[in-house]
Amino acid sequence: MSSIKPGQVQAPPSITSLKGTEWTKPEYTLPLPALEFLFHLECDMESFRHIGEGPYGDRSTVIFKGGRFEGPKLKGVILPGGGDWEIVRDHGDQQTAHLNTRYNLQTHDGANIYLQTTGTRTGPRSVLEKLGEDTSIKPDQFKMRLHLMMETGDPRYSWVNSGVFIASSGRVGSQVIYDAYEVL
Repeated sequence: MSSIKPGQVQAPPSITSLKGTEWTKPEYTLPLPALEFLFHLECDMESFRHIGEGPYGDRSTVIFKGGRFEGPKLKGVILPGGGDWEIVRDHGDQQTAHLNTRYNLQTHDGANIYLQTTGTRTGPRSVLEKLGEDTSIKPDQFKMRLHLMMETGDPRYSWVNSGVFIASSGRVGSQVIYDAYEVL
């Protein structure tokens, strides 16, 4: 279990303390990343469709009905029609869902942004199997982390095309909820 607390960044050790490799540039010190809050998102989902055990794992899909997002630089609605194409794998009493989503976002001022996420939802199988029905499950009972990739042709939001974005996420009932951050 990690001793890193939420909101903390672990600094790398001195390169000279890493003795397994002969480093050519040990004096080349990289900056620590920072996270800037991007938006809070709530996405309403339809019922999951179980595809079954296939060549890559146990697949299910779900279509997104819509939703909303808002932050200091981005706000608007999630348009209907995106979805998640997840693969679930059990490992003992633990479970991991490999998430692969696509969203169409529309900003409050009419820009369209394509959002794709990849990531994992992992935790006790007994908890994750109840996420759709048991709304008392709290987001600290499992871990759901995402990498976000966005693109748009709208020059007002072209900065999303080159950003690096992550999210801490959760699922409660028929909603996916997350807080997205830009990695600076």
